[in-house]
Parts: sequence; structure tokens; C-alpha cells
Amino acid sequence: MAPPKDWMSRREAAAYLNSLGCPLSASTLEKYASNNNAGKGPPFVRYRWKMVRYKRIELDAWAAKEGTRVE
Repeated sequence: MAPPKDWMSRREAAAYLNSLGCPLSASTLEKYASNNNAGKGPPFVRYRWKMVRYKRIELDAWAAKEGTRVE
């Protein structure tokens, strides 16, 4: 298995979070991202209107804060 990328699409971020034990779908991340997160989801960067990217280190920190195991 290839090491995770530093920046991930929403679908890749959902798969990565699932591998950490945080079961979320890409559509759930999309809902969290609406209304500029509203404090629910992991931080993200918006590139253009519908393209968002998640930074791996921020996903790790968010998953740890949510109480999942991060290795």
C-alpha cells in the first residue's frame, strides 16, 4: 500500500479517515464542509468552487481530537 499523500481530495480523505478508525463517507465530509465547517469537520482548503483538499497532518489531528486512534 502506498503511503498517504500530504494533500487529499474529499474521497481520499474519507478513505484515509476510515483507515484511522474514523468512519466517515465523502458525502459526510461534504456536509461538514458546508457553511465553512460550522466546527464539525476537519479543516480544508477550497480551490475553486467545488474542489477542496484536506491536509494529512490536519486530518490526523482532527481524528485524534475526535477520539480515534492515530498511528
